[in-house]
Amino acid sequence: MAPLKTSSPSGILRIVPLLPVLWVCASHAQPASGGAEIFPTAIAPFLEDNCTDCHGEKKRKGKVALHEVGADFGDEESVALWERVLEQLEIGEMPPEDKPQPSPAEREEVVAWIKRGLTVAGKGYELESRLLLPEYGNRVSHELLFDGSIKDMPASPSRLWRMSPHIYKGKRMQPQTPGGTEAEPLTFSTKSSGIRDYASQEIVGEAGFLSLMMTFDDIIANQMHDREQAAKTYGATAGKTTIIAGKESFKAIAEADGMPSVEAMTLVLEEEFFRALGRPMGKDELARYLGFMEDNIRQSDNASGLKTAILAIYLCPEAIYRLELGLGEEDQYGRRMLAPTEIAYAISYALTDAPPLGNKSIKDALEGGHLSNADDVAVVVRDLLKNPNAMVRVRRFFEEFFEHPQMAGVFKDNKRGSFGPRVTLGDAQRLVAEILTEDSHVFEELLASPRFNQNGDKMLKKLDDDHAAKMKTLTGEKAAEEQKAYERTRKDRASKLRNETFRAGILTHPAWLIAHSKCVENDPIHRGKWIRERLLAGSVPEVPIDVDAKLPDDHSLTMIQRLEVTQAEACWKCHHLMNPLGTAFEQYDDFGRFRPALYFDKKRGEFIDQKGHVINELKTSENLIALPVDARGELRGTGDPALDGEVRDAVDLAQRLAKSERVRQSIIRHAFRFWMGRNETLSDSRTLMAADRAYLESGGSFNEVLVSLLCSDSFLYRR
Repeated sequence: MAPLKTSSPSGILRIVPLLPVLWVCASHAQPASGGAEIFPTAIAPFLEDNCTDCHGEKKRKGKVALHEVGADFGDEESVALWERVLEQLEIGEMPPEDKPQPSPAEREEVVAWIKRGLTVAGKGYELESRLLLPEYGNRVSHELLFDGSIKDMPASPSRLWRMSPHIYKGKRMQPQTPGGTEAEPLTFSTKSSGIRDYASQEIVGEAGFLSLMMTFDDIIANQMHDREQAAKTYGATAGKTTIIAGKESFKAIAEADGMPSVEAMTLVLEEEFFRALGRPMGKDELARYLGFMEDNIRQSDNASGLKTAILAIYLCPEAIYRLELGLGEEDQYGRRMLAPTEIAYAISYALTDAPPLGNKSIKDALEGGHLSNADDVAVVVRDLLKNPNAMVRVRRFFEEFFEHPQMAGVFKDNKRGSFGPRVTLGDAQRLVAEILTEDSHVFEELLASPRFNQNGDKMLKKLDDDHAAKMKTLTGEKAAEEQKAYERTRKDRASKLRNETFRAGILTHPAWLIAHSKCVENDPIHRGKWIRERLLAGSVPEVPIDVDAKLPDDHSLTMIQRLEVTQAEACWKCHHLMNPLGTAFEQYDDFGRFRPALYFDKKRGEFIDQKGHVINELKTSENLIALPVDARGELRGTGDPALDGEVRDAVDLAQRLAKSERVRQSIIRHAFRFWMGRNETLSDSRTLMAADRAYLESGGSFNEVLVSLLCSDSFLYRR
């Protein structure tokens, strides 16, 4: 293969990882002194008022004493101490909730002071770079984000944002074939759960670049000629080979006799350039790539020359990354607005997986000069949201937020009960899509709607109506066969379907419950952690490296009994944030089935699965004991005394969560991360508050939240 003569992307790729970190470090830069001068007037009084009663000369809880601490960051012991204090202040665990609390501003002042000291001690890069990680997003004060005290003007960093697998699929780099899949030539390497697509995380290193190159090599090679697909053993084409046609523009080069025509080479270059970059090729670019292809064909052959030239397009920085540099004029706050072309790409990839020129609304606005301010963007965004295709991205957000599709990765033994993973997940997705389409009180409906209850009568009526409609189209033997099949199906479903009254919202749907369970049992700890972090904007410290985080493996005990080991003082300081939220879901088993009781088989010495026929068989046996289900829990952290407190069960918990202002705002924070591709900072306060107002003033429209976010300074400006 001839050497690449176009500009190598490697230099750009090497500096990309530094861009987000440099922005964060610059935007939070502090004086090198560490701030020792304010210790006696601000920091020491704070410690005395809020900390030394429990961490002083008389009491040293957790072996931490702060009564004689000074502004010293000069040794490892002091640095370690201040790091512990910083974490407790950031996650809001100190002072304890039953003690008087400092104001958010006072807490933030001490947090900032400690960070300055740790920066002087050489911990600055570590502190600042972690702000880019999703797991640290909630460390930013929720109160300060929404109380209106922050007056900074929002902006995002100038950055290159790697194309997601969804965008690659939207480019259609190879045609879909029967029984085949479309190319998604990159995968996420950093996270497999939660909000995944962060601009600062998905960086193309050497290994990633080689992986892309090999994948693109295969994609191009597979389309240069017609090829034969091996016979399948199933379907309409079973036993027959299939011919998959190559791409005509590729074949015109690869199969040409001698040097291909300039017209043929121009066509393939323009087609693939537009496919990869989403914009037409400029004259200078065409001349450069055309000369490059001709040189490689002369030095090797047609197929190699074609492949090398197309690889050069597919692997150029603009094809791998979304460029969001802010090419507009600088404003009085030192920010640059995205140029109209940048806005077009940003909006298109925010609501679709396709480049902007493939979307009429964006293309018309761009060509008409109507993408230069927030009002222009609002018009285009509202138009895009009328298109059902845009809802794919919206549904993807809620799938990454609630994580219910992950139920497919949790193994459940069919001997313990059949749960129909496709049907179960499909039902959850249908209900979410229904709520998003209605676009009214979206968060409340997702969290507490009774529609998540199975309605057997409604489902049987639909079966009856579908059967009656089908019978009108059939006669004779086919009608008789349909009638028999219908009667069998109806009898079977009538015996299984029921009218549930014990579910409220997606957290009580089997898809979510299975996704947040283990293979053979519930997982109240991680369910509680999910609620604490996703809905209550809280943080749970990482498990210490010297802790064996494992429940007793004694299945003669209930889950509540097994959790008692976590009430030891060393464990409970973290588990009190999770367990009381997760235990409310004990009214369901790990399949998401409601259980009115726990059934213990004395002979086997263990609790049995909630399979109806097994329980019915054992009810006549003296070996079976029915124990009451303890689904009590406790909700803390909403900031609303009317909502906090003991909860009866998961339904009670879900209904309270749905009423919480903090929960509403926490979901908006996660939506911000999904559409901005980064964690929020205090300077994004205006953006988040505007999105929250948009939700309230529109009667709970998530579309209006999106309009607000995508028209915000955080989305449109770069610094």
